[in-house]
Amino acid sequence: MPIVPVAVQKRVERFASQRWLLDAVIQFIGPEWDQSRLLYMSAPCSKDTQSAIMGLRATIKKYDDIAPEMTKAARRMELRAKQALQQGHTVTAGDHFFAASVLYGGAQWPIFDNTPFNLALGEKKNECYMEYIRLADHHVERVEIPYQGQTLAGYFHLPPGYSGGRLPCLVMVSGMDGIKEFTVSSSADRYLRRGFACLCLDGPGQGESLTRGIWYDPETYGECGTSAYEWVANRSEVDANRVMAFGVSFGSYWATQITAAEPRYAACAVILTCFEPQDYPLLEMASPTFKQRLMYMTGIQDEDAFDAMTEKLDVRPLSAKIRVPYLVIAGEDDELSDVGYTFEHLNHVQGPKTLVLYSGELHQLNTTRSGQLGPFGFGIQADWLRDRADGKPLDSEYIVVDSQGQLHSQPWGENRVYEYGAPLDFRHLFGDTPETGTA
Repeated sequence: MPIVPVAVQKRVERFASQRWLLDAVIQFIGPEWDQSRLLYMSAPCSKDTQSAIMGLRATIKKYDDIAPEMTKAARRMELRAKQALQQGHTVTAGDHFFAASVLYGGAQWPIFDNTPFNLALGEKKNECYMEYIRLADHHVERVEIPYQGQTLAGYFHLPPGYSGGRLPCLVMVSGMDGIKEFTVSSSADRYLRRGFACLCLDGPGQGESLTRGIWYDPETYGECGTSAYEWVANRSEVDANRVMAFGVSFGSYWATQITAAEPRYAACAVILTCFEPQDYPLLEMASPTFKQRLMYMTGIQDEDAFDAMTEKLDVRPLSAKIRVPYLVIAGEDDELSDVGYTFEHLNHVQGPKTLVLYSGELHQLNTTRSGQLGPFGFGIQADWLRDRADGKPLDSEYIVVDSQGQLHSQPWGENRVYEYGAPLDFRHLFGDTPETGTA
């Protein structure tokens, strides 16, 4: 069951020429050959539904399996939700509608074109999420945010038990493969539990924006951050002085664009960074699906034209425009973005900044001992944001999580440069006990 025509596959030369290899890798490694896809899809879902999502490792054996297998899993979740609803089991129904929505959205990921199948999946994703909203344990509403004469779809969440008053608020953008539906968990969400209102947004080129033909343009993306800020600032539940930007993966760049373009954001916190100018490792060294995805997101169908566009993907002009508290959480060995550029970027950020660097970790922060033994990166991000909402003072800081999960902190200083070979100082590797250091 081919999920896209050959003409779509041929848009990226490396995708077409390595397609046989891509299928061989998926056969050998599974559907998480490029990132922890099933893990991040299952994480926001109820524990009662997570094993079924993780079980897709057993049924996805090639690229063209991803969409149909996820669709079948989504449909099973949806039918169980409807059965539970008929039986009056509203919690079970809500959990399964949420998981169905996430899976329908996941099934859209490998389809790099607005095919009828992709559009139908988008409708099912929305339908199931709207059913979840009716049953959720907290207030959720579907919203539309103005952007260049069109609107961006989003979901606005309030903490469980909210009864009044003005809350700090997060404007949340996920990554290239993310969707607004799984940015906030179905229940017990770490940000809602910390008292935040959350606006989860499909920015230009993301999620629902793709099927609306709202493409990503690096030169105008910041405008959606201003529109999102003004929308939440006008809500009676939100404290306009405590609206903060939040980004994950490629969303680290987008949230930085938003904060640079709109000075009214009170802080910005990003994790799993994509800060290398032109994103060469992401687009030319990693799985060719990344380039296919970003081309689809921009609406550009010619690879040469797309390559020319990537010259605009540059965090450096944004750095000095960041004048608010700024958190970056990254893996030292991030395969999608050379960490040296993160240091260069942060040296020019004008506001107080914190870099948390996981020693030896990759993009996903869950593959080595620093990520497995150290504090959970998203937990650090959530607590840091709560501290900013509470007005706690912040000094610029550099924190390394070592291979034992221990944290080492230093003042940022004036011009910190990454020492290739070790995150604090490669010379410790020649010490008496290098295994106890940050290697």
